[in-house]
Amino acid sequence: MHSTILGRFATSRSRALHCPHALSHKRLISFSDLQTQQQPQRAVSPSTTITPPQPSSPDRQRPLIALGIETSCDDTCAAIVTSDRRILSEVLRTQHHLHEPMGGIVPKLAHHAHMRNLPEVVREAINKANLGERGIQEIDLVAVTRGPGLAHCLGVGLNAAKTLAAALNRPLVGVHHMEAHALTARLTTRDPKFKYDTQQGESSDLELLGPDPYPSFPFLTLLVSGGHTLLLITHSVDRYTTLASTVDDSIGEAFDKTARELDIPWLPGRAGGPGASLEEFAKGSKCPDRYLDQLPIPMSLRMNKREMKFSFAGLKSAVTRIVNQEKKSSPVAMMDEEKRKDLAAGFQHCAITHLCQKVEQALADCHKNGLQISSLVISGGVGRNATLRSKMEQICQKYDYAASSPVKESKVKKGFSGEATAVPLNSPSLSVDTMKPRQTIQVICPPPKLCTDNAVMIAWTGLERYQLGLVDPYDIDIVPKWPLDMLGTGIVPE
Repeated sequence: MHSTILGRFATSRSRALHCPHALSHKRLISFSDLQTQQQPQRAVSPSTTITPPQPSSPDRQRPLIALGIETSCDDTCAAIVTSDRRILSEVLRTQHHLHEPMGGIVPKLAHHAHMRNLPEVVREAINKANLGERGIQEIDLVAVTRGPGLAHCLGVGLNAAKTLAAALNRPLVGVHHMEAHALTARLTTRDPKFKYDTQQGESSDLELLGPDPYPSFPFLTLLVSGGHTLLLITHSVDRYTTLASTVDDSIGEAFDKTARELDIPWLPGRAGGPGASLEEFAKGSKCPDRYLDQLPIPMSLRMNKREMKFSFAGLKSAVTRIVNQEKKSSPVAMMDEEKRKDLAAGFQHCAITHLCQKVEQALADCHKNGLQISSLVISGGVGRNATLRSKMEQICQKYDYAASSPVKESKVKKGFSGEATAVPLNSPSLSVDTMKPRQTIQVICPPPKLCTDNAVMIAWTGLERYQLGLVDPYDIDIVPKWPLDMLGTGIVPE
């Protein structure tokens, strides 16, 4: 890993709307010196003057309520979420029936479907939330995906959110789609240190999950979706450092195109699509190693093994070559189902192994350079993959971190927060006494239905940003291409 992978960090943009909080972070320049540096803050548009949201009754304090809207790709979504981590409603309209015949997402079809679906989706979300006599007036802020995504699709959601926020005289929060994926786990995960009331039975989406969002900062985030493959350090809301990204295709795109190459029908529903269909199809393989000698594990050669990059184009091309060879050798110019299942299993093995190698390298580098992390969060559509989750748990069991009691300074380097950094469990430098207060790094995955694009994560991220004073004016525009580590710098790509 290069010594400068943490990148620069500028003073965090703070657009407070009647909020007492204002964040100012500093991003690390390198692992080697752990030095910080501030850069001049770029001017941003002034915030719109808005009357602060009021509870329905002046003598009753209640949690904040956010309406979230998501239209970045092919699903039209709206949800209402509270700051005490309750999902009051969620509505989603998929477009699989439009895009499956075309073999992939068609932006123009998605755009027109959003225009047809969004008004009814928002209305249904508001009605299902049972907001009481004041109805929509109970909503305290409107959060919407601003980017990245398909330009015309983003515009449908952003224009609707601006109109709603202006009509209600409420704050508008433009959300980075990938930050929302990264923070979803803080809505859905129980804090292991919190004692829950077991007498009430199993929890539901409507119950309070803990006193504070969990996992605690900082943590590693692996975002794997149709448009992105990113490995990040999530320092806090609005503050991220990219450790690795793809140099060509995303893993989700590779899954989708491989499923199309193998003629695998899409699974229906919100947890469906080509990627999920490939995983299910591969389960039927009787000889999963049939094609492994013909399928490369990306970035695993000596010359590039240490590079923190993802690449799936070569693996995808190898699948195409095998399919063409099998068709040529077949008297009916088709690949039989058994071999297709074996090839799907081999592709999945190589793709997941590639992800695991880079995550394990990041964990080792974090330890080597004194970087404290608490957990690994996996999100995005491919984050639903059960094999991926299982392999990542095996990797993280090799590492632990100091959760409470400090360890001796002579034994372990200190991280930014003063706590001990993540250390391999088999490290010879740790004594038995040092190991006692440590906890294994946890793999955290949001529920499968919240790994794909959804408005719940947008509403929750809007709440987290709003409570830190990160609010946007009504004249913001979409940002189809938007690196996540640009958040907090005050700079938005044109």
